[in-house]
Amino acid sequence: MKNPIAIRIHDFLKKFHPFKSIAEDDLFEIAENISVLYLEKNDYLFKVNDVTHDSFYVVASGAIGLSITSDSDDLLIDKCDEGDILGLRPFFAKDNYLMNAKAREESIIYAIPIAIFKPIVAQNANVLDFLLQSFASNTRNPLDKNHKGKLLSENVINDDSKSEIQYYQPIHYTKNPVTAAASDIVKYVAQTMSSKKIGSIIIQENRLPVGILTDKDLRSKIATGLFSIDSTIDKIMTSPVITVMENISIIEAQMIMLKYNVAHLCVTKDGTNLSEIKGIISEHDIVVAQANNTWSIIKTN
Repeated sequence: MKNPIAIRIHDFLKKFHPFKSIAEDDLFEIAENISVLYLEKNDYLFKVNDVTHDSFYVVASGAIGLSITSDSDDLLIDKCDEGDILGLRPFFAKDNYLMNAKAREESIIYAIPIAIFKPIVAQNANVLDFLLQSFASNTRNPLDKNHKGKLLSENVINDDSKSEIQYYQPIHYTKNPVTAAASDIVKYVAQTMSSKKIGSIIIQENRLPVGILTDKDLRSKIATGLFSIDSTIDKIMTSPVITVMENISIIEAQMIMLKYNVAHLCVTKDGTNLSEIKGIISEHDIVVAQANNTWSIIKTN
């Protein structure tokens, strides 16, 4: 028998985008893993420069004000009501929150673990499209004219069209990246990564990408003793590596990383792993691209 609290949460979420596009079993899994938060008036959910949380949030009741701090005063930017989503910044960027989220009245908030939600996003084209359209078009909810269940993402205060144009611009990436062979020894490749101060290296065969080695692989597979530092790269590399074309836009790169839950993309001549390596895109490149938006104040939570 399902938890009655989870059933109530499930029935609430399925009224709003993008949850109404999620399969029943998946939505119940989300509901069962949700934490219910109670905020009194003027309690903060998060503040500017707070480290991003491992959950994002849905307003179950009450209202949450989103504000920025200007000259020591809080400038209210928007208000999230029942069914609205906020705190999605960890999906799109790794830097800290850019806004304050404060209860304007007594509020109940559902905290949805990103680790639970990400695999569902990756498998559900409708949910992914919702996130993409909302993020790119600055629309509160591209599927609902009444704006119920709005998604506050990269909205801006003034010139929306310029922001949208920026996110469709090609992303700047590292060209001619350092590569290694699958038969190379981990110790020497790690030394190369250290000396060149890079966090990843493309593994190639005849200039075609066959995998990628990252700092995470070294930590989880070498530092833990699962493999010897004298092992060959093919034993610990991640394969296949996700490949993209070299004219990919900022928003496309970001959504592909979200879909496949990866932090790096390999740029190839035709976007497949059967063509020559041209470069590498990292999450850091996306953060830098977002930071270079000088047109207006970003409203990413």
